[in-house]
Amino acid sequence: MKNTIKPFYISFLLLTILSCGHKEIEFDKSKWRKKIDGFYMHREEMAEDLMSNHLRKGMSYNELENLLGKPENYSDLEENTIAYGIMEDYGWNIDPVETKTLRIELTKDSLVSGYKIIHWKN
Repeated sequence: MKNTIKPFYISFLLLTILSCGHKEIEFDKSKWRKKIDGFYMHREEMAEDLMSNHLRKGMSYNELENLLGKPENYSDLEENTIAYGIMEDYGWNIDPVETKTLRIELTKDSLVSGYKIIHWKN
């Protein structure tokens, strides 16, 4: 009896450990735009699918805005760059201790020329 219980507990422990962590979900326009208590609850989980399957170089600004909504205003952005907040963590502080932002670079003709996630942690 002891020999069958031990593998069960080891299997259960491994399954529990593997199920924890960051989950990825498919991009969904309505979930991307949904804000709860000032935070976007699903953007971090959708970012990988968005960048792999939906964003593309050469996309027009209108297509981009239709897909993601209006970009957020950040004062530190370079010219021809727009941004969308992915995640903000305040911990126990009033200032953010960690952020992730999707930055999208545009050409002079307002076409997407590149995109990346900027991760900042204090």
